[in-house]
Amino acid sequence: MFDKGDILAAVEAGAISRENADRLEAFLKARNDPERMLDPENLRFLTNFNDIFLTIGIVVLMTGLSFLSFNLFSNLFGLPAIFDGAGTEEAIGRVKLAIVLMPLPVMIAAWALAEYFCGRRRLLLPSMALAVSFVSAPGLLAMALFMPTSEREVEGFADDFGAFFSNLGYAYFGAAALAALAVFWRFRLPFSLFLMALSVAGLFYVAVARINDGDLLLSGGAMLIVGLATLAVAIGFDSRDPQRAGRMSDHAFWLHLAAAPQIIFGIRGLVLGSGFAPAGIADATVMLIVLIAFALTSLALNRRALIVSGLVSFATALWVLVDEVGGGGLNTLMLTALIVGGSIVLLGGGWRTARRAILKLVPSTGMSGRIFPPEPA
Repeated sequence: MFDKGDILAAVEAGAISRENADRLEAFLKARNDPERMLDPENLRFLTNFNDIFLTIGIVVLMTGLSFLSFNLFSNLFGLPAIFDGAGTEEAIGRVKLAIVLMPLPVMIAAWALAEYFCGRRRLLLPSMALAVSFVSAPGLLAMALFMPTSEREVEGFADDFGAFFSNLGYAYFGAAALAALAVFWRFRLPFSLFLMALSVAGLFYVAVARINDGDLLLSGGAMLIVGLATLAVAIGFDSRDPQRAGRMSDHAFWLHLAAAPQIIFGIRGLVLGSGFAPAGIADATVMLIVLIAFALTSLALNRRALIVSGLVSFATALWVLVDEVGGGGLNTLMLTALIVGGSIVLLGGGWRTARRAILKLVPSTGMSGRIFPPEPA
């Protein structure tokens, strides 16, 4: 059995690249477990328990730094007693300036730590925690820039709260998307694409809610559009890495993870009229058929993440059907759990066999062969 520490040491010493280290690790694992060979969903972001230890420390540190920054700028600008001696205009300006400055220490600290843990040591789980901290901070800063600076602006925002709320949404998600892009450009961190996809989706949802009063969003149409667009980008990355062994596959994994819940929730909204509406027997039947088709697509793409995202909707639709045919109470819970759990176990254990059966219906050459990679014999 190989030692991951040796591979990590080789990467840190510059003897081998991170991508080649991933390939070597996959090859060595495959010698002990052939079923893992060429698996596109090997989770490479965890090397050892020290990564978890570091990530916990980073989360606690960023939380403490956030509170420290809040206290520092609150006291610096005298926010606790700001309206006692200052005029309203001055007080509003000081509050806005304090809120604008508060995210800066978190941004600077997160980027500095990312230079070491991500840029130099390539510790992915700690880097993911730092990416979340860094991407969130510019969003809060941008929202603060849209805060009113005078009583007149305060009254204007109160008269048109929808426009004020939309501006805050555009500011937050726009800044977060740019921050995620910066992280991806500097560190090529696959997880940053997940943050970028969610931020771009947020921008689209804010625009839809503003134009359509939220009807298209609640009915699932907007989510389905964004989910399918994200899935298309993910498939584009997959097609550039048909062996699913390099960084492009890692990029695609996180985009699949961002796309799948939006697609499922969007379909649910279209079928039920709202993503939050309860399902009747007919609606549950339609949802079950759609989810099974989605699962077959996931098999062909070789992406379990897509199936996992639909488990809740699958279990909910199945619950309705089991209850309707005479389950009721504990029997419904028991039968639903047995069917869902059994399906997952069978599919997980026979994933490659099931893929071979599905791929008989799909051309194995050209672009189709790159999108739906063949299973080794």
